[in-house]
Amino acid sequence: MNYDLTQEQLSIKENFAKFCAKEIEPFAQALDAAPHDEVEKLIRANIKKLAGIGYPGMAHEDKYGGTDLDLISQMIAGEEVAKACASTFLSSGASSGLFGIPVRRFGSAAQKEKYLPGIVKGELVGCFGLTEPGAGSDAAGITTSAEKKGDRWVLNGAKTFITNASIADAALIFAYTDRARGPGAGVTSFIVDKGTPGFTAGKPFEKMGFRGSPTAELFLSDCAVPESAVLGEVGKGFIQAMQTLEYGRIGMATVCLGIAVRCMELANAYSKERKAFGKPINRYQEISFKIADMAIQSDVARLLIYQAAWAKDTGNPESAVLASVAKVWASEAATQCSSLAVQVHGGYGYMKEFPVERLYRDAKLGEIGEGTSEIQRVLIAKDLIRRYAS
Repeated sequence: MNYDLTQEQLSIKENFAKFCAKEIEPFAQALDAAPHDEVEKLIRANIKKLAGIGYPGMAHEDKYGGTDLDLISQMIAGEEVAKACASTFLSSGASSGLFGIPVRRFGSAAQKEKYLPGIVKGELVGCFGLTEPGAGSDAAGITTSAEKKGDRWVLNGAKTFITNASIADAALIFAYTDRARGPGAGVTSFIVDKGTPGFTAGKPFEKMGFRGSPTAELFLSDCAVPESAVLGEVGKGFIQAMQTLEYGRIGMATVCLGIAVRCMELANAYSKERKAFGKPINRYQEISFKIADMAIQSDVARLLIYQAAWAKDTGNPESAVLASVAKVWASEAATQCSSLAVQVHGGYGYMKEFPVERLYRDAKLGEIGEGTSEIQRVLIAKDLIRRYAS
């Protein structure tokens, strides 16, 4: 088993670290504090910046402007983006990943040609509309419907907690087309463009963390779309969503890793400079052990993420449960590391001038988004029960 990164992967890590330290991180605090109208401009600008270094295109084919790199390479770059600004990672990933990957995997040639070049260039922003006010962990409980009328589908319903909803140029919407057939054969996914009559976005929510990544509701009221808006086959939408969420969970684990690592770096640097009782606080075991724990949690998270990414790339049937394992560990590591970082900073860690305050607020989403830690444990337990059934 070889744990060495390839020369290309080492180069990706170095290039993204330098780029993000210069072009993304210096503006992360301002993005977090900006009012909603400014956030929408700033986050789109950041997505465009990342497109300049090829980040959104890593998951897409070269004929659409991408570089089609392996998933581990994507997560290597993603860790650097997340370290610099978790909000930028989230919005960029929702666009190129949660929206872009289903289009790549299930879309028609015309759909790919329409959306993927813009995604890769950072000129088109997408979003993933699955969650509803009454259907979060229970994704099969969505109530949004689509009824075929002539040559068009008419959608009605509402989505909530949708990353990029207020800035998206296109949304992937999951709706029941035949409720009697259940989610496995009765849900269809549709690509709905901004400006389509009957399709509107609500105002961005006021959130505790990830404030630089807009989250809002989507409303569909007699929203008519053509047959060409169907992604893949009618009735296959729920399967598409579940397969996409495997990528989403690996991505959420990666943004949590970035948060954890950045917290460790900041706590380590601060503890070298801050003195108490005549010496730097990192000379005290009470502080040094906290930083050691942060390193342990971050390193384990990275290994689990790479394992899950490798499994997904190679078609390993265990990829789904490995994604859940990585997501649980990394998300809980991020909340713990951010808490430890605030503690190391003492009173200064509670002040908004210090980045660990923002990272502490950002970290909590990891245990909720892309399937809560509780749901991940349900999936892991089911896999174990199946595997060791007598």
